[in-house]
Amino acid sequence: MKTLTIISRRSILAQIQAEIVGRRILEYFPKTKIKYIQKDTIGDLDLDTPLYKMPEIGVFTDDIRNELIQKKADLAVHSWKDLPVELEEGTKISATIERADLRDILIFKKNSISKDDVSIYTSSPRRKENLSNFLPKALPSQPKKIRFLDIRGNIPTRIKKLIGSDVDGLVMAKAALDRIINDNTTKFLKEKKEVLNFFKELNWMVLPLSENPSAPAQGALAIESRSKDEETLKILNKINNEEVFKSVEKERKILKKYGGGCHQKIGVSHQILKMGEVLNLKGETEEGIRLNENSFFPKAKFIDESLSKIISFYPQKPENSSFFDREIIQNSSKALKNITNSGIYVSRSNALDNFSNIKDSNTIWTSGIKTWLSLSRKGLWINGSSDSLGEIESPPENVLKKIKWYKISHNAAPKGDKEIIPTYRLIKKELPKEIKDVTHFYWMSSSSFKYAVKKYPEIKNRSHSCGLGKTFDEISAIIPGKVYPYLKYQDWLEKIKKAK
Repeated sequence: MKTLTIISRRSILAQIQAEIVGRRILEYFPKTKIKYIQKDTIGDLDLDTPLYKMPEIGVFTDDIRNELIQKKADLAVHSWKDLPVELEEGTKISATIERADLRDILIFKKNSISKDDVSIYTSSPRRKENLSNFLPKALPSQPKKIRFLDIRGNIPTRIKKLIGSDVDGLVMAKAALDRIINDNTTKFLKEKKEVLNFFKELNWMVLPLSENPSAPAQGALAIESRSKDEETLKILNKINNEEVFKSVEKERKILKKYGGGCHQKIGVSHQILKMGEVLNLKGETEEGIRLNENSFFPKAKFIDESLSKIISFYPQKPENSSFFDREIIQNSSKALKNITNSGIYVSRSNALDNFSNIKDSNTIWTSGIKTWLSLSRKGLWINGSSDSLGEIESPPENVLKKIKWYKISHNAAPKGDKEIIPTYRLIKKELPKEIKDVTHFYWMSSSSFKYAVKKYPEIKNRSHSCGLGKTFDEISAIIPGKVYPYLKYQDWLEKIKKAK
C-alpha cells in the first residue's frame, strides 16, 4: 500500500482543494493511503503588500515546490492561477481534474444598492480594469464613481472585513466560494456556517466572462509533482482531465504573449461547450493597447460549408428578424408579484416592460448582457447572465441553496426545466415574400423559424444559423444537421458579407 503525501497552503480553501484531489485519487486507487501536510508561503506570511506589488506570482507556490524537490511531499495541489506562467526545472504540472466555475462573484451590502459612489475590495488589476467599465452599467444605481481598495486574506477573512467596514462590495473567484460552501466534511464546518451566515446581509452578482474574463486557469487545480517521479506520475495520469488541461494551457499561453503575471490588467477565459469553444479576452496591455475579443470556434460538424454558395441572406438588419408583434398580458403582473425566494429567468428585456414589482428575495438571471443592462437601468438587481450561451448556462441552483426557476416569456414558449410565466403574446405579422428565395437565414427565435417554415416549407433545405441556446436545440429538432451556431448575429453577418 503506497502512502502519498499531498502538500498545500494552510488556508481553508487550499486544504479543501487538496482533499478534493485526494478523494479523486482514492476513486481510482482505493488502497492508497493519503497524508496531508500544509506550509505557509511568503504570500501567506505577508498580508500587507498588495499582490500586484509583489515581485512574482510564485509567492504562493515556490515554498511548496521546494518541499516537493526535497521529497518531503509527493505532490502539491495549487490554485492553478497562482502559478507562474513559466515553471523551473525539477517539477511539472502533471494533472488537473474537473474545473470549477471560471467566473468572479461580487458580494455587495444590501444597504449600499442605491449608492452613487461605490467602493469595492479587490487587489486584482484585471478586475479593476474590466469592472470599472462594466459595473457602472450593471449595478441598478448606475453609479457615477467606482473606487477599488486593496484587500488580502483568505475567503472568510475577506468577507468578515467587508462586513465590518464602510466598503460596499468585494470581488473574488466564485470557485473559491463554491468549494467552501460545497465542502461536506466537518473539518471546516464552523467557517462554512460563518460564510453562509454572512450572506444574510449581502447581495451577490456572478460577473459574466464576456465583460470580465477570469484570470488564466481560474477555477482549475494544478497538481504538481517531481518531473522524474514515475510512480506518482502514473497515478496522476489516471486522474488527469485532458480537456481542462488543454484549455488552461491555452489561456496561460495567451497571457504569456502579453507578459504574464498578476500585474497584468488582462483577463482570458477559454470555455469548451458541446458545439465548440468560446474565448473571452479583455483588458489593457502594459503598452496601453485595449483588448476586447469574444469569439466562438465551432466544432467541424457545425461549420457551414455552404457559405461559398450564398446568393441572398436574411435578415440584413437585426430589427427585421422577428415576424411577430408583442402584446402585453396585463394580468401576468399578479403572478410575478407573488413569487418569492425563487429564480426568474428573463429571455428578453421587453418581457418586463410593464413590470417592476419583483420581490428582492428572488434571483434574477438574464439570457444576455443586453437584457441585463436594460433591466439594471430599470432599477433591478441582476444576479447573473447566461452570457448568450443558452439557458444551459443559467444556474441550476442559487449560490446558497436550490430554488425553483420561472422563465419570463411569451404565451407559446416551449416548456423546459423552468415554469413559464407569459408576460406577452405573439401576434403574427405578414411574412416578407422574398424569404422564400433566401439561401441563408439567421434566426433570433424558433417561433419565427416555425412560422416561416409552415408557410414556405421549401426553405427547410436552405442554410440556417442561430445562437447557442434553446433556439438552436428547437430548430435542430426540426432540421437536424442543418443548423449552424454563432455567438451572435453580428458574427454571422460578418461571415456572410465576407463570403459574398
